[in-house]
Amino acid sequence: MFRWKVLLLAVALAGIVFGQQAQGPKPDDVVAEVNGIKITVGDVIAELNRLSPEVQQQILQDPNGKTQLLNSVIKKKLLVAEAKKLGIDTLDFVKKAVDRAAEDIYVQVLLNEVQRQNAQVTEQEARQFYEKNDSLFNFDYRYHIQQLVFADKELAEKVLKQLRKGKITWEEAVKKYPGVGNTRSGDAGWYFKNNLVPAARDAVAKLKDGEISDVIPIGSLFYILKLVEHEEPRKATFDEVKTNIIQYLSSQKAQQAVANYQNRLWMQAKISIDNGVLNSINLAPQR
Repeated sequence: MFRWKVLLLAVALAGIVFGQQAQGPKPDDVVAEVNGIKITVGDVIAELNRLSPEVQQQILQDPNGKTQLLNSVIKKKLLVAEAKKLGIDTLDFVKKAVDRAAEDIYVQVLLNEVQRQNAQVTEQEARQFYEKNDSLFNFDYRYHIQQLVFADKELAEKVLKQLRKGKITWEEAVKKYPGVGNTRSGDAGWYFKNNLVPAARDAVAKLKDGEISDVIPIGSLFYILKLVEHEEPRKATFDEVKTNIIQYLSSQKAQQAVANYQNRLWMQAKISIDNGVLNSINLAPQR
């Protein structure tokens, strides 16, 4: 199991975000018009990217998500037009704020390009990393688990007795007791040993394939776990981890390229600093 974090470089593409195929709308295609102002697919995508990952997920899962995004853009365009009508765009502090925002965009586009040009990783490099970091790729026990989830301990104990006496099958129990809230009964998937909470880890370690656990309290809920199958500890093959290694090394290369690029610009620049002014700056929050 990996003991290091893989950092991924994410690129948001309009076609992917909206589930479009290659022939889908282009960023400059007009999706709406308000008071003569054109709103493009790119405007809608930008609105989505402005949101937190959690809100983005909610939008993507909502059948009306695209409409909500478009409505947000329309409201913003109306407000911007009104602000310009009132001359807010001509105020000095607004101009400076716009300039600073533009600087952030220039920097991000430049660094993204530096990363793109320097993030290539060959399979040979990935294999060398694999061979030099042998201990990183030792997989611990891995368990395929199913679960029954209850809010009431007595009910969980009752169902456990029925299961062990054969009065109800596991499949029947899953249908009859579908879970609690967002925590559902059924297939929980594969887990490495150390990824399980201690109570579940201890319980599953005692089971043979096909066996079920006692009732396990975890948080405010009660679980019955079934070990469907397991894998013994082993070393991952190169093919199993190649993609992850390439992603990791690509990220490392990109980060190093950005650091080198910034250092080079710094070393070549003529910089003068007035420490008196610097030290006089009040960084305390303004109230």
